[in-house]
Amino acid sequence: MSRRHVLRRRMKTLGEIAGILDSMRTLAVIESHRLTRSVECQRQLEAALRSIAQELLSHHPALAPVEPPGTAWLVAGSERGFCGDFNTRLRTALEQRRSVGEPVIVVGSRIGSEFAALDVAVSRQLPGPLTADETAERLPALIDAVNQLLESRGPLRITALHHADDAETVLETRIVPPFGKAPAPPGSPFPPLLYQTPDAVFRHLVEHYLFAVLHWLLDRSLLSEHQYRIRHLDGATRRIEDTLETLRSGNNRLRQEEITEELQVILLGAEALNPV
Repeated sequence: MSRRHVLRRRMKTLGEIAGILDSMRTLAVIESHRLTRSVECQRQLEAALRSIAQELLSHHPALAPVEPPGTAWLVAGSERGFCGDFNTRLRTALEQRRSVGEPVIVVGSRIGSEFAALDVAVSRQLPGPLTADETAERLPALIDAVNQLLESRGPLRITALHHADDAETVLETRIVPPFGKAPAPPGSPFPPLLYQTPDAVFRHLVEHYLFAVLHWLLDRSLLSEHQYRIRHLDGATRRIEDTLETLRSGNNRLRQEEITEELQVILLGAEALNPV
């Protein structure tokens, strides 16, 4: 097999790989647009629930949860690869901020395999969503994992580690206790009119808030994962294009050498047929 034939086969293979990567990038871009809308909706819902809870707690401060002594971590990683150092950044952040013995809930099979080699007490490892449509399907298992951890360990401060919207920074978001800092003084002298007891209303708010904030967390993490994947695929495509350009130059050079050899053969044949 000639060197030029080998080059042409490699160029064809790289071209097919570039087409596959371009298709993967297109899908990631489509999912990113869908997730952007979902993240914004969940953010608005979380903000509305937080505002209602702050108003309720300002008139009923006894409902405010006590700050627990222990800490647990929820790490939102990736379910698939082709996302560069997405999981490595999360693992490094956890190693820097976690104290020995603090339990960890891991979301994402790909990042879970990285934690398997570390001395980390992973309480639960859950599969993460692949698309925006799968987020709601993953939520019940995640909520059950959080509830089981609280039942087995007692009151805990559960903090989520996840990527920011810019896909560069690892952020901390407190999940439990909900609603963040202590309530401000009442903005109105009149407490809200309730059809149930304040305790029952607060429990319902906590349930809806946890559902909204965990939904937001998974969607935001998946959005950042797709952004990482797009950049990683763009880099891989550029490297393939650079390699293809080098192969094209080599193929042209070999073709010129073949033409030169063919001309030499023709000239030698002509000389043999027309002796001087």
